[in-house]
Amino acid sequence: MAGTRVLDLTWVYSGPYCTLLLQDFGAEVIKIEGPGLGDHARTFPPFRNGCSGYFYSLNRGKKSVALNLKSEAGKATFLSLVSRSDIVVENFVPGVMDRMGVGCEVLRALNPRLIYGSIHGFGTFGPYANRPAVDPVAQAMGGLMSQSGFSGGPPLKTGPAVTDALSGIYLALGIVGAALERERTGVGKRVEVGMMDAVFSVLEESVTRASMTGDALPRRGNTDPLGAPWDAFETRDGRWVMMCATSGANCAAVYRAMGREDLALAYGGEGEDASVKRAADLAFLNAVFASWAKERTADELTETLTGLHVPCGVAKDVAELLDDPQLTVRNMVVDIDHPRLGRIKTYNNPVLYDGVSLGIGTDENPLEPELGADGRVVLREVLGLSDEDIDALGKRGALWI
Repeated sequence: MAGTRVLDLTWVYSGPYCTLLLQDFGAEVIKIEGPGLGDHARTFPPFRNGCSGYFYSLNRGKKSVALNLKSEAGKATFLSLVSRSDIVVENFVPGVMDRMGVGCEVLRALNPRLIYGSIHGFGTFGPYANRPAVDPVAQAMGGLMSQSGFSGGPPLKTGPAVTDALSGIYLALGIVGAALERERTGVGKRVEVGMMDAVFSVLEESVTRASMTGDALPRRGNTDPLGAPWDAFETRDGRWVMMCATSGANCAAVYRAMGREDLALAYGGEGEDASVKRAADLAFLNAVFASWAKERTADELTETLTGLHVPCGVAKDVAELLDDPQLTVRNMVVDIDHPRLGRIKTYNNPVLYDGVSLGIGTDENPLEPELGADGRVVLREVLGLSDEDIDALGKRGALWI
């Protein structure tokens, strides 16, 4: 996407994550922020020396222009930027951009090649469209919380804001598709993602199951009726190993390794009947395996299971992952020397082209922009404004420089 200019009016997570992905694909991303505060994520912890690590992680390498879109001069400057840009992305509540006079129809009339991308809690139409939403609300209304947690317990959201991430990924994919179509047609598209839609689309077999049987999947913790044993199991050294015996062959191999030939013969078959039998007796099969696993360390257990070709892995926390050899060799954890945050580690883009990450390269040190820090350069280079013109915008309250 090199040579593509994105005007980024997004804030917090879903929108900034979308534009971060576009930037990693080569686009120039210019954050259009309100003067004074800018993106609210600038105030989100963790902090060091008055700087937000949260904001950094989602906005590294972007530029910032602080425009007051509520002023006529600020709006006119923004429209001039739109006429010279390829993509606009926003994640305000539906109607905000229209009320400021810079909605999709206005912008696409000005620049027919423009791709206009938006993320909203529930999209721009439908009975919920005008409701505000954040990630946990979308998880709740989109069905994810109904399937998270343990049987008999309350519904739970995931730890990270996965609905925000999903929405950002979907929008980035939609924008790339629209950009490919624009190469043929010369005309841009409006690309829209609803957060509720995004999370509903990844509920796996539960949607089809509910349609076929009338029953929604219950909360089931770390278990799954797809195989047995299947759960997170505590080991002798106090760690937890997630293992998933995904087939009859897996099941038989595990119980034979335990010396339980009886269970291997009784539950190790293939086909629908065998699968249903394992699912019905999952609690029993898990309990037998749990006692055996508790007598072994996590390393011993994973070595045994891996040798049997059974999917498994230690449940790691993020602090451990910062030094994980797999992530390190794949350049997923990168070191940054930040002028205020100090030496920190951050995550990289997981997409590889010919083995090379699209994100932060070796010896690169992309920083997040200070609020409005790039206003003068962007307006000079993109719009051809003089320093006197730019200073005049500042004096009129249209630009924060």
